[in-house]
Amino acid sequence: MQYRKYLLASLFAGSLSAGPSYAAPDDYQLSANFGVTSNYVFRGVSRSNNAAAVSGGVDYSHRKGAYAGVWSSSMEGGDYELDFYGGYNGKLKEYKYDAGLISYNYPGGSGYQDTIEAYLNMDFSVMTIQAALTLDKQGASQSNDLYLSAATELELKKDLALTLLLGTWQFDDPAYESYVHVKAAISKGEFSFALEKNDKSRPDKAGDIRFYASWSRAFDL
Repeated sequence: MQYRKYLLASLFAGSLSAGPSYAAPDDYQLSANFGVTSNYVFRGVSRSNNAAAVSGGVDYSHRKGAYAGVWSSSMEGGDYELDFYGGYNGKLKEYKYDAGLISYNYPGGSGYQDTIEAYLNMDFSVMTIQAALTLDKQGASQSNDLYLSAATELELKKDLALTLLLGTWQFDDPAYESYVHVKAAISKGEFSFALEKNDKSRPDKAGDIRFYASWSRAFDL
């Protein structure tokens, strides 16, 4: 999930007030996004079976910090992912924060389980820290999975940036294999090129290094 979605995931409904809104047009923004990638990799694991994927979404954001959105991507075997999210971002002294809820859904009946997560992203200028805690996972009695990551972006020159990320996904249920992954990505304009590696031992070749290229575009509605 590319996280506004990845930081997917930036996505979801927080302090949106009930009842009619009388905000001026400049108080909010409605935008859409579309993207293609040679491999849909989420938290170090391919969700498209190392094949190409297409994605798209719509986001609403208010100038006071609330936002909500929906995002979808194709997956392996003809399945697709459909995410709904909402949250709030702002500043705490000199630091930026982004907190919310995201619901991951897989209507096509894949092996993935519908999941609800709470997340918090903290931007410390030189580094962004993310924590995401599973609140509910379909069919699971042990669902308190925890994902943690730290990422930094280095501007190499104008419109060219290098992103480095270290993440770990720790599963509450021992039937799932916890793992660590690393990512390095070069982005220029609407294009990005990434290398990613995890230390999973199963299934076979799960820990292979993966290279993928992506293109995405966002536009106002």
